[in-house]
Amino acid sequence: MPTLVILWNTFGLAGLASCVAWVAAAVGLLAGLVSRRRFHIWLASAGLAALGLALAAVTSENIRSIEIDRSPDVLAAEEAGKKAAQEKLRGRAAGIRFAEDTAADQADVAGVSVAEEQGAYERAVEERLAKIPAYRSRGKQRRSARSSDDVDGSPAEFAARPGGKETASDAASDETPAGRMLPESQLLVADHYDRINRGVAWSLLALAVGCVGLEYLRRFNSTFDAVWPLPLAGTWIDGAFAKSYVVDDALPPAASHDLLPDFLAQSVRKGESFILFAESDPLPERDALPRLALGPLAWSLPKQTLNAADAQADAAVAEIVFESAWFGRGAFVLAGAASAADAVLAGMVAILVRRHRCRAAARRTVNIVWTLPQPPAADTLDELRFLCPQMNLRLIVLPQNL
Repeated sequence: MPTLVILWNTFGLAGLASCVAWVAAAVGLLAGLVSRRRFHIWLASAGLAALGLALAAVTSENIRSIEIDRSPDVLAAEEAGKKAAQEKLRGRAAGIRFAEDTAADQADVAGVSVAEEQGAYERAVEERLAKIPAYRSRGKQRRSARSSDDVDGSPAEFAARPGGKETASDAASDETPAGRMLPESQLLVADHYDRINRGVAWSLLALAVGCVGLEYLRRFNSTFDAVWPLPLAGTWIDGAFAKSYVVDDALPPAASHDLLPDFLAQSVRKGESFILFAESDPLPERDALPRLALGPLAWSLPKQTLNAADAQADAAVAEIVFESAWFGRGAFVLAGAASAADAVLAGMVAILVRRHRCRAAARRTVNIVWTLPQPPAADTLDELRFLCPQMNLRLIVLPQNL
């Protein structure tokens, strides 16, 4: 029988759908290599691979439920037994000789005719049955509290009695139709391709999940392109995937005025903190930003808006702002003129220089964001460009049109 016919009879629609699903997953994995939307494409491929694996499991269960058809072997064994019995009877009959046998009869292999041979076979069977005791010919009996005389009788009478219900049910169970049956050679072919189907589905699912995880972590460390961020920020992910520590070039033209609030909220959800120098607070109505929200439960980071001039006048305020952001205990917006903000930023750079001598580094990234019309002083920018990669800081100078 052709292999395709065997697979159609054993795999069915579930097996076909499984193959279609993991083929689509493989195509998606290849397409994601050349697409900028590879994360979503690979995520869809992982879903298709999982669907293919589930359908492959269903197909495998269906194949395991098919039993091996032994009827050809049984028929062959019966024919062999019948031939062996006939040869044995022929051998016995060949030794029988009568006085009236002619030379031709004595030369006959069987020594008897076909009718006589059949009669000898039947007589042998009857002699064999006569040797079986009567209690064994009735088959297996069920003991009960009734007398042995009540148990005697024909099988039909025993089944008709109240105690014979189990015998009737057993006979009914024997008449129950069996499940699907196929020859062993066909089942071996189906089992071989079933293992291949499940193996390919498992491999594609593992590959798709790995690609999704790697792309998620890569985009996690990007500045503006993170997807579904979780508070995973730390040195372990910084060492595994590169990120930009200084971002002072122009943003893509598609950037909108909503970019800055989204970036600030996204950085907090990633587990980071920020110090924003701006003319006004882009999130005036919020005094906290969520790190992780699970229904009614939320883990948030406090956000405070201060005047840059107040921080310039009181060094203790500027130090509190810097220390709180350094240890990830708060996010701050310093609103006001560029001159006051520049002085506060220069004071923070002085603190960073002292900490750099001790080789200190922030455990989680601290974002220093500047959106004022005038850029910071050149010497301050130079110091930050040098310190940020070594101290796990990110300097972001956004375009003035935001």
